[in-house]
Amino acid sequence: MTHRETQQPANTNGNLWLLWSVILAGEAVFLLPFVLPRLFRPTMIECWGISNLDFGLAFSCYGIVAMLAYGIGGPLSDRFPPRWLMCVALVATASGGFALLRNPSRSVLCCAYAYFGMTTILLFWSGMLKVTHALAGARRQSTAFGLLDAGRGLFAAIVATALTFLFGELLPSDQDASPQQLATALQMIIVVTMGLIAFTALLLPIALSQVGSQQVSKKNLLPTRSVLTQLLRRPSIWLHGLVVLCAYCGYKSVDNYGIYAADVYKTSDLAASQLTTLTFWARPVAAIGAGLVADRFGHFGSMTVLFILAALGNATFALLGPNHLPWLGLMMAAVCTAATFYGLRGIYFGVFDDLHIPPAFLGTAAGFVSLVGFLPDVFFGPITGYLIDEHPGQEGYRYVFTLVSCVSLVGLAACQLNVRYLTQR
Repeated sequence: MTHRETQQPANTNGNLWLLWSVILAGEAVFLLPFVLPRLFRPTMIECWGISNLDFGLAFSCYGIVAMLAYGIGGPLSDRFPPRWLMCVALVATASGGFALLRNPSRSVLCCAYAYFGMTTILLFWSGMLKVTHALAGARRQSTAFGLLDAGRGLFAAIVATALTFLFGELLPSDQDASPQQLATALQMIIVVTMGLIAFTALLLPIALSQVGSQQVSKKNLLPTRSVLTQLLRRPSIWLHGLVVLCAYCGYKSVDNYGIYAADVYKTSDLAASQLTTLTFWARPVAAIGAGLVADRFGHFGSMTVLFILAALGNATFALLGPNHLPWLGLMMAAVCTAATFYGLRGIYFGVFDDLHIPPAFLGTAAGFVSLVGFLPDVFFGPITGYLIDEHPGQEGYRYVFTLVSCVSLVGLAACQLNVRYLTQR
């Protein structure tokens, strides 16, 4: 049976419902470790008495554990139904929020993020990708993954807007709020987020019951050593991992927009959160738009254009400051640059058909690509945190944005090398 013959089409309304359940769960599981720091990082640093470098080290702990989890989680998703794996991941992640409620020290924060690395990746990530691939069919891979990231982005934007509004309502006056008032408001935000994740965990097993029964009815075996060797010997797998790595560096750099506004533009914590929230709303539009364009005009060509735009956007941040880029210009540049990375996220997991990966081992292939592509979880946070702390003011951020611009050009080169390899093959 050929690769195309084994592809499952997605042609019913039930599939759309199933995809939306994956969308909600796929963003909910990352709310605590990633969305909250992106929104409230200045407040967390102030209330918890930590530094940017401390946060970077915590992200590094997450990345180290996640690296191991990607390699194990891929084959695991090829063996067991995804709904229970993903459900357990959601419950476990929500429980981890208790560690953030009592002003965690650097060591506690690092332990909490190592725990999040296990709960969000080992049981969740490859299963989510495999379910989305199965629901997409053979001809709409980028559209499906674009819809996945667009839906996740829309959900994140709604949650970010609601949490930012709640945060503002919990403070008597943003400028006059005391440290204790900020800490209390932050704790309430964490509790609400934990409840939202737990609610999603209740919804997911019901919505994915059809997918679970389909997988149980098949003979799902763990990949053999020969299959693993064949996948690892494909240069296209490693090149695409490098593409994802470069795009993910850019995605993680969006975390710095709020703290950049607070440190360089001297905005309030609430205004910094509002800027970050604005970039969240670019994600659904960019992801679904990029997915539709990529299915029509080609995945690699679309990624090439987005990497070029990403490099230009970060070069703008590096070269211009408050004297040359007013607040309105910063907001526009932040939204447009973030949109390029959101667009890449909507495409780069939709190319497995182009890489000629058999569907039965998609989870394993996704694990390999993720293992390489999400290495920035290990090193990017400490590097940027060090640059920001050691070079106060605009200088440190100039180094960060220059780094991201150069990494985007590396992603562009990796994308073109993969096109050349696949064409020759």
